Amino acid sequence: MIIFERRYSVNVFNTDLTGRLSPGALFSFFEDIAGRHALELGWGRDNLMSNGAFWALSRMVVKVECLPNTWDDVVLRTWPRGVETIFALRDLEMYDTTGKRLAAASSSWVVVDYHTRKAQRPDKALSDLNNRFPEERALDTNARKVPPLPAGDHEMTRLRVKLDDIDVNRHVNNARYVNWAVNCHDPEFISNHTPDTIEVNYIAEGHQNEMINIFTAPVDDAQTTFIHSVTRESDRSELCRLRMRWKENKL
Repeated sequence: MIIFERRYSVNVFNTDLTGRLSPGALFSFFEDIAGRHALELGWGRDNLMSNGAFWALSRMVVKVECLPNTWDDVVLRTWPRGVETIFALRDLEMYDTTGKRLAAASSSWVVVDYHTRKAQRPDKALSDLNNRFPEERALDTNARKVPPLPAGDHEMTRLRVKLDDIDVNRHVNNARYVNWAVNCHDPEFISNHTPDTIEVNYIAEGHQNEMINIFTAPVDDAQTTFIHSVTRESDRSELCRLRMRWKENKL
C-alpha cells in the first residue's frame, strides 16, 4: 500500500495550554504513522534491526494550516517518495473529519548502523517507489538545511536530558526537540500564536543526562520567526537546528 491512512484521536495529553494539539505531539503523530507504514511495507524498525540498522529522521518541514482541538478526530496520510542522495523521502498530511487539510509535511530519513551510528545508503527498493507514485506531493519542496543563528545576542535556555526524552534508539526523540524549542517562549506568546512553518534539521544524537543549551534568536522584525540551535554543553556540538515561523491567532 503506497498511500497509508489512519485515524487518530487528539487526547488531552496531546494538547498544550491552548487546548490544541501541541507542535511536539504533531511530530509524534507523524512519526507514529511513518513507522506503522514502514512496517507494512517491510522496512519497519524490526526489519532494519535484523540487519543492525534503524531509521533516523534527518530533516523535516511542516506547514500548519490550523491545529485540532482536544477530543477532535483527525486522519493522517503518508506515502514514501523514493530517495534523494542518502535520504529516504516521505510525505505526510493531517486532515480533519470533513476533509479539510490541517497540516502537511515533507521528511527526509536516513538508515543508521546501530553500532557505528553512521548513515548508510538506503536500499534501492526505496528508490523504485519513485516510479510507482511519482506525482503526489504534500508540499512543493523537500526539507532543506536550516540556516545558522544570526549574529548578535541570543537567549539561552538550559536543561538536562531526562529519561523520558529518550526513545527506543537510545537517543533524544525527534519530537522532544520541538517541545524544547516551544518551551523557549512564554505562555502569552504561545496562547496568541499558532505555528505556521516548522523546519528541523537533526544533526547529532543527544543522550540521557547531557546538559543542553538552546540558543534562540528572532530573524524578523516582527519577532514571529525564530532560529533555535540546540547544543550539547560539554563539547558545544550542535545536535539540532530549528526554524519556527508563527502566525497570530485570528480573533
